[in-house]
Amino acid sequence: MTNLQEGNIVHAIDCMKKAYAIKEDDSLNILMVSSLLQVEEYEEALLLAESKHKFYEADEKRLLIYIEILIENNQMLKAEKYLNDQLADQNTQYLDSWLRLENKLNLRKEMQKKATQKEQEKIFRQLYSLPSLNTLEQFSKMKDVYQLSNSHLIKLSEQLLVNPYLHPLVRATLFSLLTEREIDKPLKYLWFGEMKTINPLNMLSIDKKPTTIILFKELEEVLSKNPSLYELAENELNTLLLMLYPFEEEIVYSGSENEWIEAVIKVINPSDTTQLNEDNTKQISINNWVNKIHDELLRFEAQ
Repeated sequence: MTNLQEGNIVHAIDCMKKAYAIKEDDSLNILMVSSLLQVEEYEEALLLAESKHKFYEADEKRLLIYIEILIENNQMLKAEKYLNDQLADQNTQYLDSWLRLENKLNLRKEMQKKATQKEQEKIFRQLYSLPSLNTLEQFSKMKDVYQLSNSHLIKLSEQLLVNPYLHPLVRATLFSLLTEREIDKPLKYLWFGEMKTINPLNMLSIDKKPTTIILFKELEEVLSKNPSLYELAENELNTLLLMLYPFEEEIVYSGSENEWIEAVIKVINPSDTTQLNEDNTKQISINNWVNKIHDELLRFEAQ
């Protein structure tokens, strides 16, 4: 206590920690928490307070300290719930203190909101320039898109989905995120040189599309006894479908699944003894699409 009286709080905290290690006393806990709060060691203060959260909830003064620590640790929702309960309680004894904390919470939330908006704008500007980057950089930067709000995501998508310099796999990934967010807005989409219009709300993500499910089931049946070849074929099929997404059902129609699987196997294993019927119109069309997809991928590999 002498150290606290002399203002040597850091040394006092070290002494209290040693004593607390011997016996986790409630009164020592709150003294340590208050001291840690004073020296802005907010995370450590929260860990100590939460180890005895019922002790803090049982007393209004202690609860004030606990909520202040929550605010300093940016646990706004939890702090707000406690605050609302106390402000609604007519038996609250320290109304001025609760109002002070409410004001502090509101100010902190406003600061967080402004910081989030600033970060969103920064990420948006970086992603807006994706088409100017090489392929590897595009894929690397795409991970940031998941941090965008829906409004920023829509604004970004309106520009990127029609940009011919955006990698098709990046474009498909972006659109898949729009479907997951259930965005309801018709958007232009550049697909193999053709400008189409599509609403993400009416679509499924690529892994949930019926075409995808059927093809992978067919692939598993064909290559179940050849796991190494299956893994390669799985990667190839994933790439083909993602390149065709979200319009793959216009190309991979019902009844052509077996021919697509044969074409995939032929790509990864040209020596495969399975004979493709080159005179079959359906097979010729599939082969042309597989070649078209690989040509498009090669175009971006050259960047």
